[in-house]
Amino acid sequence: MIKEMGCLIIVAASTIAGFMYSEKFKKRVKQLNEFERAINQLQDEIEYTHTHLPEAFNNIAEKSENPINKVFSKVSNLLYEGEAESVYDAFEKSINDKKFELNLDEDDINVILDLSKTLGNSDIDGHKRMFSLVRNNLKKRISIAEVSMNKNVKMYRYLGFTIGAMLVIVLI
Repeated sequence: MIKEMGCLIIVAASTIAGFMYSEKFKKRVKQLNEFERAINQLQDEIEYTHTHLPEAFNNIAEKSENPINKVFSKVSNLLYEGEAESVYDAFEKSINDKKFELNLDEDDINVILDLSKTLGNSDIDGHKRMFSLVRNNLKKRISIAEVSMNKNVKMYRYLGFTIGAMLVIVLI
C-alpha cells in the first residue's frame, strides 16, 4: 500500500513538473503578443496624441497585463524621477529587474531594447520607421516562439510523465 502510494506520488510530481515547465513556452508567446500590443499603443500615444514618453509608458502600463505592465510602469517611474539617463537605460533597468518574471529570451529582449534606443531621439517619421521595424521583428519572434511552443509543450508534458514512470520502474 505505501509502495503504491509512493509510486503514484512520484509519477504525479514528475508529470506536474513537466506541465509547469511546458507553461513557460505558452507564457513566452503570450508575453510577446502583449509586448506587440503595447508597442502598437505606444506608437498611437506618440504619433497621434503626442503624449510625453513617461506619461505614455504609464498609460500603457495601465492597459497591459502582468508582467508587461510592471516593465512599462518601472520605465515610466525611472523617467519621471530622473533615475535613468535615457529611455534605453530605463528599459534596460526595468527588464533586468523583471527578468525572472519574463519568459523571454535574449533575442526577444533585444528587439524591445532596439526600440528604446531611438525613442525620444528622433522625429515622428523616424519613430514610424522604427515602430515598423520593431513590429516586424516582434512578429518574427512570435512565430518562432509559436513553433517552439507547438513542438515543446507536448514533449515536456510527456517527458515529465515518462521520467516519473521510469523512476517508478527503477525503484520497483
